[in-house]
Amino acid sequence: MTKREKIEILITSILVIGALSFLVISNQIKESSSKNKPRKKLFSNKMDDFWQKMIYGVISVEYGFNTPCDNIWSKGCRGKRYTDVLHLDSGTIGIGHWASGGLCKVYENMDTQKYFGKSQSQMCSKYANRSSGASDQSWWIDGFQRWVRDVRPSKQDSIFKQSRQPAIDEAIRNGWKTDRQLAIAVGVSNSYGNSGFKSKARTRNWDAEKILREYVYKFGNDYSSHKNKRKVQIDKWFPYNKQKVII
Repeated sequence: MTKREKIEILITSILVIGALSFLVISNQIKESSSKNKPRKKLFSNKMDDFWQKMIYGVISVEYGFNTPCDNIWSKGCRGKRYTDVLHLDSGTIGIGHWASGGLCKVYENMDTQKYFGKSQSQMCSKYANRSSGASDQSWWIDGFQRWVRDVRPSKQDSIFKQSRQPAIDEAIRNGWKTDRQLAIAVGVSNSYGNSGFKSKARTRNWDAEKILREYVYKFGNDYSSHKNKRKVQIDKWFPYNKQKVII
């Protein structure tokens, strides 16, 4: 082997070793960088997307199609807003239009002493039913009007999720996996309560589409334009032929 050939082999070896070293170091840097980044929680992200579409698109009817509702008698109002404080059903509040027994969940998540001068237990026992007359009281109206202005929308979103989670959990236990199916669970339970949804779903063998169809007729022969509007919004935001598995 000539001296020149030896030099060429040496140069080639150095280049190969250098290239391999560069690849090893680059890979180590990438691994180190990826470890420092938060891991994506795919399930959480899917559910976050579901809840955003559910609250905005279905429950609030796209925030009432951006129409205001500045009077407690809800005359001319469409959909729901975070700022709603209405006289309906002895008091109806916020993005979830919590009313009657549902108001207790709101009381439990707010400083009732600050806004009403009463304890949470007092508010739940006396001012969380359809005949309480709460919305006839100026202190109640004033307190909630301050509360809806003070709290972030995310607070009301959290309360809404808590309220409907039992229906979601029961639906999942019975094999529901898609965003549309869970939207039906939330939409129906928001009208009939979690136990009401479970009962109606059970008697219909957990057939989501049958439940939604019969929901429009109040599970009888009484057509409801209000419930049909909710079905329209579910069909719009969670179309049957584009439903996604999120569980």
